[in-house]
Amino acid sequence: MKQAFRIYFFIAASYVLAALFVFSDPGLKAQSSTKLEKTDLSWATERLDTGIYWKNYSGEYFFDSKQNVNLIEVYLDSVDMPLKVAFHKDSLLKTSEFASSNDALAAINGSFFNREAGGSVVFLKVDGKVIHEGHTNRNPFNERGALGWSYKEPIQILKRPEEGWKTLPFENILTSGPLLIYDSEAQSFSNNSFHQNRHPRTAVAISNDKRLFLVTIDGRSFQAYGMTILELTDFLKQLGSEYALNLDGGGSTSMWIRNRNENGIVNYPSDNFQFDHKGERDVANALLILSSDK
Repeated sequence: MKQAFRIYFFIAASYVLAALFVFSDPGLKAQSSTKLEKTDLSWATERLDTGIYWKNYSGEYFFDSKQNVNLIEVYLDSVDMPLKVAFHKDSLLKTSEFASSNDALAAINGSFFNREAGGSVVFLKVDGKVIHEGHTNRNPFNERGALGWSYKEPIQILKRPEEGWKTLPFENILTSGPLLIYDSEAQSFSNNSFHQNRHPRTAVAISNDKRLFLVTIDGRSFQAYGMTILELTDFLKQLGSEYALNLDGGGSTSMWIRNRNENGIVNYPSDNFQFDHKGERDVANALLILSSDK
């Protein structure tokens, strides 16, 4: 038993040391943004439904670092309102549980939440009903942008209006931050560890040719370093994103696809310090893609 504990402790300590090494690089800067050409790298691609594709990249092309990227690409002109926010007000579930209980096609984790009490800590509106008002004393970067849509309004990435989120006409508003790209312009970010250090990341973006991207970047591992906020922004600009928003990341970062792997998780969540599909964290909300027959 003691020997097994020592082995487990050594493995966990190794992951922590690796994370500290990756995170503390003082020279991290976003590279110049150039749109990716087909010859630059190869994505493993699978069609999930009409106009919906799952792509994966694993390698060292991005920022000369080991990266594992999963991306759901939705051609908005080819689908009919495919999104849904699943949530709990005062409890937590895994992204995979939110997705499977709603018979989703694919899903990523959503926005920031209370890890002790459950529920969102940022403004959240679902199907016309305000679920959480947000907190005025919270870091404003965490609620500066949103993904919004409704029956009469197409899916958009929004900037917080001075009058507040309630003034917008959207039936669904999932707020988060920081806002990464707005009207093709990369945003400015404060100088802190959340922005400068490499972490697992989850993000949404919309391209100038009306593609929606749902993205997870794995991290905190020797096999996947994660990205800084500047690197994430640059990566999304390389994809052709005109608007982009950071969601909750770190140990929350998860992507689920129906009938894939044992639990549907296709990325490598970091909450168990193992590079496997089992380290999923309980979260308060998730962003779901529904099948065309839903």
